[in-house]
Amino acid sequence: MKLLLVEDNPGDARLFNLMLLGESPPIELIHCESLNGALMIIEESRVTSSPFDAILLDLSLPDSQGVETFHRIHEVAPDIPIVILTALNDKIVASRLASLGAQDYLVKGFVEADLMIRSLHYAIERKKTEVGLKMVSKVFECMLEGIVMVDSDLLITHVNQAFINIMGYQAEEVIGRPVQMLLSERQENTFSMLWNILTTQGSWQGEVWQRRKSGEIFPSHLSASEVTRSKRESSRFVIVFSDISDIKLSEKRLHYLAHHDPLTGLPNRLFLNDRLEQAILHGKRQKTGVTVMFIDIDHFKQINDSMGHAAGDQLLRTTAERLVTSIRETDTVARLGGDEFAIILTDIHLTSDLETLAKKILDTVSQPVFLQELGLVNLSVSIGIASHRAELSADELLEKADTAMYVAKKSGRNQFRFFSPHLDSTDIQASKIEAETLQALDHQEYSLSYQPQFDLSSGKVIGVEALLRWQHPQRGLLQASDFISSLEDSGLIIPLGEWILTTACHEWKSWCARGQDPIKLAINLTYKQFNHDGFLVMVEKVLRQTGMEPCWLEFELARHIFTENRSRHFTVIQSLKNLGIRIAINGFDSGISSLNTLHQLKIDTLKVDRSLLTDLGHSKGNALYTRLILSLAQSFDLKSVAEGVENAQQLTFLSDHHCTEVQGFLLSHPLVAEDLFRLIEKQNKDSHLPSNPENSP
Repeated sequence: MKLLLVEDNPGDARLFNLMLLGESPPIELIHCESLNGALMIIEESRVTSSPFDAILLDLSLPDSQGVETFHRIHEVAPDIPIVILTALNDKIVASRLASLGAQDYLVKGFVEADLMIRSLHYAIERKKTEVGLKMVSKVFECMLEGIVMVDSDLLITHVNQAFINIMGYQAEEVIGRPVQMLLSERQENTFSMLWNILTTQGSWQGEVWQRRKSGEIFPSHLSASEVTRSKRESSRFVIVFSDISDIKLSEKRLHYLAHHDPLTGLPNRLFLNDRLEQAILHGKRQKTGVTVMFIDIDHFKQINDSMGHAAGDQLLRTTAERLVTSIRETDTVARLGGDEFAIILTDIHLTSDLETLAKKILDTVSQPVFLQELGLVNLSVSIGIASHRAELSADELLEKADTAMYVAKKSGRNQFRFFSPHLDSTDIQASKIEAETLQALDHQEYSLSYQPQFDLSSGKVIGVEALLRWQHPQRGLLQASDFISSLEDSGLIIPLGEWILTTACHEWKSWCARGQDPIKLAINLTYKQFNHDGFLVMVEKVLRQTGMEPCWLEFELARHIFTENRSRHFTVIQSLKNLGIRIAINGFDSGISSLNTLHQLKIDTLKVDRSLLTDLGHSKGNALYTRLILSLAQSFDLKSVAEGVENAQQLTFLSDHHCTEVQGFLLSHPLVAEDLFRLIEKQNKDSHLPSNPENSP
């Protein structure tokens, strides 16, 4: 124990020192004779982190007298217990000092050693308790949660400042009143149960509804605990609560966001699935019908791509609003994602009623939409309808409505179709592929393979034909012939065509950057690509961005391109030739107009289609036509490329008739870019054509 003795009488100081000698553990006594000296010593003890456990204070000092002496010491050392030493036995002064914080009052001449030691120990313990109570009181007042203390009669005895802030009551308005006044009428039936749990189990916590002084009801999280001082005393209760209105609002907002589409405000797929499952269960119990309409905006991707996402978003919002106005309040319309919507219809039993509603939706939605700065835009949707049967799940019902929608779209759009097991499977599959192609580019499911083209005289790879492939999530790797018509119908061939050209040119540049000599890069063009108004601009942009040298790029065109819109197409081809790009023709015929085409446009390459080589050994017509094409190419000093070479007899025939280049499975399958690079490295070291053992006869 470390004590500070503040005493100006040397005799009294020696006496007190003697009283404290021999204590175990030993007491360290620091003595000073004045108030100012005491203040300095207290300050030094703080600096050295060696505080006093207690202070023995004489009130009569040379530089201070009476209660003022205590006040000065207590002011700088409020946490140190102070025991008063005085020659006056004044009860009034003693009482006043006790009220100011003095721990004891000892009269000189009547103090024995044991009394002084006990007084000091009690003073220290009381001070610790006092400091602890002050901390508890401070915490009580500083808590952000409302705190209510309740007696055994369930009357409020104490509240803190947070309670006042939350509830709006002043302390005097609630103290002595029943705690039930703080709860709303919603808790009337549960209050007795809650307090029964509290008194039997000692604690309870949960969410309740409380009422502020203003009458406002709010949700709160409340914890109540029983506090028993002793067996003789009645129980007391402490209630701690917090206003969770903001939390509830956040939860409600999060729940809304999780179940609604942020763009249109409609329920989303998650919400729809839950509502559809409930509707199916209700329909089974009540023996009522459940029908789903699957709705897709016609040509949305083209509108979105050509006019921008802001315009697309406006179309989606407009469609959502029009769908909502078309249905009953008991029905549910949701946005499934992209441009797809669905409607759940209940208690409609007649097909005629469903037809009437579908026509109403088509009429309501299919009105022009005014887009700012773009004017009026036509809008229409395709609808698939499926009604629930006992064995169907919610997902299956949606899938069947989706299938019917594909058929409606394939049938011309802006119409509806009912699902039927007798729907034409070919139409369904074609419609599904068309819809899936729209998503495949965004999902990065397309890729390029390269069919090597070999020089017949040297055996080296002198070119490649870029071939589009689609890694379908369910059907695996698809060739372009499986889906090219869907790309054409949907218009996706335009942006995808740019992707093909850009990707192929980038990979061609990467081969050159790795030391490979430049080779010809052949790319097929469809009619829609070639006829598109922005085609030439797109080609020039890609060449500029990729650094592709135009003289190594060859566009392959079908013969029928030259029979339609002839004047315009000739102009486009001439522009391509002016850029330095090579032109190849597939499916060439020997008519006068075709010969004029070769002469006027200075075509670079004639291609022998694989269909001519298939029956080359058995069809005299195919052999004759092939010889004619090769002869024309030789006469006009053009390159000739035969595709689909799959056996040695075909290769020999082509060589005998002066074909310059060949490609096909006999020589190599289409390869990804890296495998192609390795093949070129290998073949350029050899002097003969390769033979693919898997396809040799």
